[in-house]
Amino acid sequence: MFLILVEFVSRKTERYIYVFPTSIEILILLTIGFFGEKLITENPNIIACSLLFAMGLQNSLVTKIANATVRTTHLTGLFTDLGIELSQLFFYKEIVMKKKLYSSIKLRVTIISFFFIGGIFYAKNGLKVLIISSLALLLGLLYDNLKLKLLLLNRKFNV
Repeated sequence: MFLILVEFVSRKTERYIYVFPTSIEILILLTIGFFGEKLITENPNIIACSLLFAMGLQNSLVTKIANATVRTTHLTGLFTDLGIELSQLFFYKEIVMKKKLYSSIKLRVTIISFFFIGGIFYAKNGLKVLIISSLALLLGLLYDNLKLKLLLLNRKFNV
């Protein structure tokens, strides 16, 4: 379902392929961040379904961006992949392959660390922590847009 949304947007314009799905995720996280405390007593199923949808959307985006090499919403899968890669370090002798493994291990450890950091923030702030997550996504979109504009401007003047 989520990849269908990304593919549909990519058919219209490649430039904004991730903007629409990321905007939906931002909207969900902001909504739950601001209204979650009230919803949790009245209808917790709305929170669960909304966050599961956002998690699936985020996972499909990362899967698409990383060409299916990383899935960020499954902590057990991340630990499994990390364990496999750590064991491969004992068997690969080529420098290029080891560098690739170190890069992948660093990425997985970073993602796992942010899971735990997010859990600590949640324990302290509750659902309000989702506002921080949505702002991080928004900053990512703004950064990506600025980077694209600078790239296009650079191409325009260097032609």
